[in-house]
Formats: sequence, C-alpha cells, structure tokens
Amino acid sequence: MSMFKRSMFNVQCSMIIPLLLLFVSLGAQAQTNMVGRVYHNANIMAGKMKELTKDIDKKFDEMKADAIKKAEEKKKRKLTAKELAEVEEKVKEGQKMMKAIENGMKTAITITFKDAKTAIMKMDMKLDDAAMKAAGVSWAKRKMLQAACAVAPSDKSKYTVKGDMIILDDGTDKDTLTLSEDGKYLSGKMDEDTPFKLTRTK
Repeated sequence: MSMFKRSMFNVQCSMIIPLLLLFVSLGAQAQTNMVGRVYHNANIMAGKMKELTKDIDKKFDEMKADAIKKAEEKKKRKLTAKELAEVEEKVKEGQKMMKAIENGMKTAITITFKDAKTAIMKMDMKLDDAAMKAAGVSWAKRKMLQAACAVAPSDKSKYTVKGDMIILDDGTDKDTLTLSEDGKYLSGKMDEDTPFKLTRTK
C-alpha cells in the first residue's frame, strides 16, 4: 500500500471508528432508556373470555351430563324429570353468567417505568353492572362479583433490559416482555395460552 493510500486509510478509520462507536452507543441508549414510559391495555382478557364462553357453548351437553351424574351420585338414585329440568336450568344459568362476565368484565393493565431499575404494574378489574343486569345476573351475584374484582393490585418490580427483552423481577417471580422494534408495544403472556400486548401511552 502506498504512503498516500495508507494515509487516506488511516484518516478514514479515524473518522469511521468514532462514528461506529457513536451509533452503537446511541443504539444502546435507545434500547435501554425506558424511564418515564407507560404501557397500557384497557382489557387484556377480552380475547380469552370470548374463547372461554365459546368453549362453554360447545360443551353444554357435556357439562349437563356431568352435572346430572354428580346430582345422581349425591342423591344415590336417578333424577326425576323435574330434577333433570332443574339441573339443565342451573347449567344454562352458568352459561349466562359466563357470557355476562365476558360482556361486563374488563381487566386493564398499566406498566410504568419509574426509573432505570424500577417498574410498577397495576391491574384494574371492573364489572359493568348494566351489562351484568341485562344478562339476567341477580343483584346479589352482581355485588358478589364486583366485590371480588374490587381489589386492584399494584406490584413494584425491578427490571433489566436485554436487547428487545424487558425482564421484570418482583422478588418472587420473573416475567419477560418483548419490546417492539419501534418501541410502541410490549408483548407478553399471562400464561401459555393467553398472550397480550400493551401499547405505549407516554
């Protein structure tokens, strides 16, 4: 390599290497700077509840047969026509209750990244009284369900960022969320069959 070419190469390297380091640094900052961000989903279980009620509709005969079997085992005899009708009515009432919960229950989740290490997750469960009432759920049962949903837990966790993964650790369990490339969404799973997505609001 001639001295001229070598000099040009050295100049290019002296310019390119700092630029590359700057880009890497900026990329790392963009990846790890979660401070102040808020992600939210207004009804995280909507899809799951619809699946559950569809399963209940499909399994109506199976549920009825199981209820009859248990009633007969308890009474130690075959059920009368009247008793069979009562069992069927109770199973239908259970179906109605599940559909009412599907239409009336909303489970919101908000995750706020308070600082470089701490995140707060808040779950807020609400029941729409009008939807429950319209589905024929009694006043007593509506109040019971509303009381069960009244507690809105708020959990503080430590978090770390590894690439596009946000790992939350509350000291007991660890949950891993995936950050979208544009940073607008956080995706995770409540369990193996219940994925969810939170949208950035701040």
